[in-house]
Amino acid sequence: MTTSIRDIAYQLRQGQFIALADETGWSVATDPTNDASVEQLLTFQTLMPDGLYPTVVIQNADQLGLYVAKLPDIAYDLVEFAENPLTVVYEQGKNVSANLWPSSIIPFSAGEIAVRRTLSADVQRLIGGFGRGLLTIPLESLTIPPKAIEVIKERFGVLPAMPRRPRIMRLGVGGEVSFIRK
Repeated sequence: MTTSIRDIAYQLRQGQFIALADETGWSVATDPTNDASVEQLLTFQTLMPDGLYPTVVIQNADQLGLYVAKLPDIAYDLVEFAENPLTVVYEQGKNVSANLWPSSIIPFSAGEIAVRRTLSADVQRLIGGFGRGLLTIPLESLTIPPKAIEVIKERFGVLPAMPRRPRIMRLGVGGEVSFIRK
């Protein structure tokens, strides 16, 4: 039996983990506001390829304001019109668990937040049904590591034939742009 979006959203609200498949491959996802699940999710950072960040995956550019305190005007256009996966690291995150920023674990500065708009219509519907973005550990892989399989409650989404690596850029409050990965 296929689990409905409503059931998966309920599981996420309970602090459960899901395996999320979209254009970038598999990710491990949870509710970004749940302190306990965010803390546990960050233990999977060792599974991420080098240079990646724990990322809030959003449905559309309108959700940027939920997770970024100060947005330059260009941010909405960058996110909305990206035709390929694009992860943007912003200077001041908000509305996520404070456990996201322990200085010894996260590869970016305290307060920074990485956000990516999913291009998958199925994942967009899930995020819409959940009512907020999903905090993910991107794996950029067609397989889920055994360590992650142990905690995953559900799998959701459709894998592409070949995952696309997202570009990663840093966007400053004044609109300054620097690429981390092209």
